[in-house]
Amino acid sequence: MTPVARAATCAALLFLASCGNGEEADQSDAADSQTPSVTVRVAEAEEQDVQSWVYAQGTARAIQREFLTFESAGRVEYVNPDVRVGQRVRKGTLLAYQQPDRPRAALANAQAGLAGARGELAVAEANLDEANANLELALETFQRYEILLAQNSASQQEYDEAEARLAQARAAREKAAAQLQAVRAEVGAARARIDEAEVTVSESRIVAPIDGVLARLNLEQGRYFTPQQVQTQSEAGALSTIPALVIDPSTYEITVELPSYQFSNVAVGRTVLIRSSETGPNASVPTGARPNVNGRSSPGLPVSDYQIRGVVYSVTPALDPQRRTFEVVIRTTTGEDTLQDGEFVTVWIEGIRSDSAVTIPLEALLYEDDEPYVFVVDRETMRASREEVTVGLRASTAVAVTEGVAAGAQVVVRGTSELQDGDRVRLEGERETAASQRTDPDGGDEGAGER
Repeated sequence: MTPVARAATCAALLFLASCGNGEEADQSDAADSQTPSVTVRVAEAEEQDVQSWVYAQGTARAIQREFLTFESAGRVEYVNPDVRVGQRVRKGTLLAYQQPDRPRAALANAQAGLAGARGELAVAEANLDEANANLELALETFQRYEILLAQNSASQQEYDEAEARLAQARAAREKAAAQLQAVRAEVGAARARIDEAEVTVSESRIVAPIDGVLARLNLEQGRYFTPQQVQTQSEAGALSTIPALVIDPSTYEITVELPSYQFSNVAVGRTVLIRSSETGPNASVPTGARPNVNGRSSPGLPVSDYQIRGVVYSVTPALDPQRRTFEVVIRTTTGEDTLQDGEFVTVWIEGIRSDSAVTIPLEALLYEDDEPYVFVVDRETMRASREEVTVGLRASTAVAVTEGVAAGAQVVVRGTSELQDGDRVRLEGERETAASQRTDPDGGDEGAGER
């Protein structure tokens, strides 16, 4: 074959190969255009302040809870018929009392004993006064005879007799003083017996010690009561067996246990959002309240929707050695009237705050093998790319992203169930762009019929 013929043959082969590659590319583009787009909804990643919340659950209890009982056994003689459970009572209101005969008799005996002791006290005081007077006279007499003896105007016998009378007067005075002290002690003992008897009388009566609400009344008139009936092993047992319970519902206290790693996220004075678990199904764990990868959580409702609020009252610095948790005490500040004593509640404690963080909606965050990722849409190519992200603080409706997504990125918030990396997408409410429709359904170029 001549060189000219060989060159012509190579040129022909190259032409045919180029035509074949072009057809394959056109077929690939046509097949790609035939792939249906995934309809998605997107949202823009934006910068905003993020407030984290620490999730916990506990029981709300009135700060003032007075468990009232009789201290001794006896028949319940009276239960106030004008007082009902749930009714407000004032301090000093009589709720019930036991049969009073025995304690009142003991009080009367103690009062009689005090009266007798006071009579003896008066006699002892008079005896001491008399002894003091006799001692003063004996001392003056002795001093006079002492002078007379020195002047040889009195005999030694008269001096000795005066000295003996002085010693007797001193002994009598000491005896009278000792008797007075003993009688005073008896008076004190009599007063103590009266106090004891009065306590016994008061213990046979149940009186409201504070202004509050009668929360429990487990008494029946005419029944015999013994202190052993009260079950103190558990709160439930105590509530069902204690004769009466008065609470002040103006302020509640909630004690929660938090894991040790949350210690740096809470502080005294921080705001607390409180949700009653009895306000409806799923109330204890609203949507969005699950912990994120950092162990923090967020309320499932807007912060303004929480009518019951409180503050962190105290944080214990010591860990439970077995459970590795620490105790946080919360006290309510608003909305207490919707709580009940003993009610189980869910709380979110104000945690760390991050200013001007890149955030995405919670709906955009996906997980695979506990690794977070999102789909980002390129508005020019209308394709979705999977991007691994690092998440930070979680707000009520958004989560901060520290790596993987920049502000302004279009993240998919709906339609991710069928979406894969590199898929073509179509936004809700929009038609496919001309760029994604370069060919007609038959695979031919647009306008081919015009050419």
